[in-house]
Amino acid sequence: MEPTGWVKDVYDWIQANPNWTGVLIFLFAFTESILLVGIIFPGAAFLVSLGALIGLGVLDFYTAWMWATLGAFMGDGISFWIGHKYKQKLLKIWPMYKFPDLIEKGQNFFAKYGGVSVFIGRFVGPVRPIIPAIGGMMGMSVKRYVIISSVASVLWAPFYLLPGVLFGSAMETMAKVAVKLSVLVLVLVVLIWVVYWLINFVYALLVPKTYKWLSSLLAWTQRHPTLGKLTSGLVDPRQQEKGSLAMLAMLLLLFLIATIWFTAINETLLRWNQSTESFFFAFHNPWTVVPMKWLLFIGHDISIVVVTMVVTFWLIYRRLNLVLQHWLLVSISSYVFSIFICFIGHDGWHLWSSHHVFWFTAVSSFWAIVVAGAYPVKWRSWPYVVAGILTLLFAFSSLFFYQMNLAMVMSSILTASIWSMLIGIAYRTRSRKQFLGLPIKIAYITTTLLMPFVAWVLFAASTVTTKPVWLQQQITAKTTGWANNGQQTLDITLMGDLVDFKNQLMKLGWQVQEPRTWGNVYQAMRVEPEAEELPLFSYVHRGEVEKLLMSEKQGDKLIVLRIWSEQNGTEEHFRGSLTRHKRDTDLYLFNHWGYDATQKDKSELVAALKGSLFAVDQLTDGTLQIIQKRK
Repeated sequence: MEPTGWVKDVYDWIQANPNWTGVLIFLFAFTESILLVGIIFPGAAFLVSLGALIGLGVLDFYTAWMWATLGAFMGDGISFWIGHKYKQKLLKIWPMYKFPDLIEKGQNFFAKYGGVSVFIGRFVGPVRPIIPAIGGMMGMSVKRYVIISSVASVLWAPFYLLPGVLFGSAMETMAKVAVKLSVLVLVLVVLIWVVYWLINFVYALLVPKTYKWLSSLLAWTQRHPTLGKLTSGLVDPRQQEKGSLAMLAMLLLLFLIATIWFTAINETLLRWNQSTESFFFAFHNPWTVVPMKWLLFIGHDISIVVVTMVVTFWLIYRRLNLVLQHWLLVSISSYVFSIFICFIGHDGWHLWSSHHVFWFTAVSSFWAIVVAGAYPVKWRSWPYVVAGILTLLFAFSSLFFYQMNLAMVMSSILTASIWSMLIGIAYRTRSRKQFLGLPIKIAYITTTLLMPFVAWVLFAASTVTTKPVWLQQQITAKTTGWANNGQQTLDITLMGDLVDFKNQLMKLGWQVQEPRTWGNVYQAMRVEPEAEELPLFSYVHRGEVEKLLMSEKQGDKLIVLRIWSEQNGTEEHFRGSLTRHKRDTDLYLFNHWGYDATQKDKSELVAALKGSLFAVDQLTDGTLQIIQKRK
């Protein structure tokens, strides 16, 4: 795969600086292995991501293996030295005494497996950051530790790199279908890894202390009856919750208004917003629009409404009135919040749209709060992970389609999570009883994943992408090619009527091709290699396929002319390129006209226009200028 734009710059840097990349791999593996630090540092996720770069051919596998092995061995070695030096005193040193359960698990693990536990523990996530220190603390000999740790580190590195390598190889294969889509998917997968780690980390950090905090909050409300009205309805079941929630809702709304105003004047946040818009603009083309639109429809208003109604009907059927009241409160109030956010941030109400990140986040988060209690303690974070990933997918697609900017999306997710948490506290304060949430889980997830298809049928035509004006005004003279050919310079300019130009070429045997994307993928997989007609894939310029796509056969080659529309002030003109293609078979089953080379010799095109309505001139920079004569 030959990436383009800023992605190509990153890949080029990695390939040009393999030693620095190796140091980065070493630091990930080293930090992930340090005593206790490895619990909160998602080193394994980063190593899988770097493995994807190996699969894409950007990094050398054996170099990455060596650095990862060295990092793991050094990190474990420091942990072992700490345990060996402090022995039992280690258990009383901060922050070790903060993790009694983890230490107990490590001691039991070591007692059961002895020195072999150093080898086994290297592959078991929960005890990996603690086992070497436990081994040193319990008197394991240095020589024996070094031998076992060396073997374990050598075998562990590919254990975490290979999944990424396989994924990267699959991405390279996918790049044969859509170059930028493969990179976009890679970014999304890494973000999902981060969300998964972050939610589990926050859940493990906060949940054990929640009861203590709520008890302290209840005591505070009793000591301060005036200010306590803000929270008394949440934590005290004897008080009405409506007043507290109303006041907290007003505070959240004021916070949102202040946040949106601040993001509108803060230069740093404005640069972040523009960087995000520029990133997605680089990936915005017909190949990526189709799958990303499905993600956008996950959080379309009709999807949220139907999900709300389906869960509501089940709660009515089960007569679960308390959770029903809070469920409807979350959905209705969050919709109102979303309307205000759109009005303040977009100067429009957007009563029915795909802009409502706040609404979708709040409903998803409260669903997780409702169903999580029915799980065993160690699995209770999973509903939050599911809700977090669904929110990420919808927020990612909202940014992709410029529905909201980065600052508004982040503030919407943050405040929506807080709002659903506040209502969740009020609900849990009044209901400690858990119920079988399986029907709600099935109803919510199934409806959320199926409704995008319904939304696609009903609203696909009405969903218009409004790209930022400042990005559309950027001028570029290159187009992103298909699969491995990278970028093509637009070295043909046309000023005249495109229909007259097309008709002139058709008179001399040029064929008009239909610009297609995913339709040609299907055609390429079903057509035979020796077939007369093979699919010809479209290129993309500034996120758009060709305005005109024509071809002419030359023996076993195909000469292809691609034309795009450009706006020059108030006058429209056209730019294009001429490329040569040959029969190509990718993946053994994928037959199409593959890129061969840029057609520098444009004499065939010049000859076709000779004596016609068009005058042709070859400029000094190599550009072929075509101007229509006055009739």
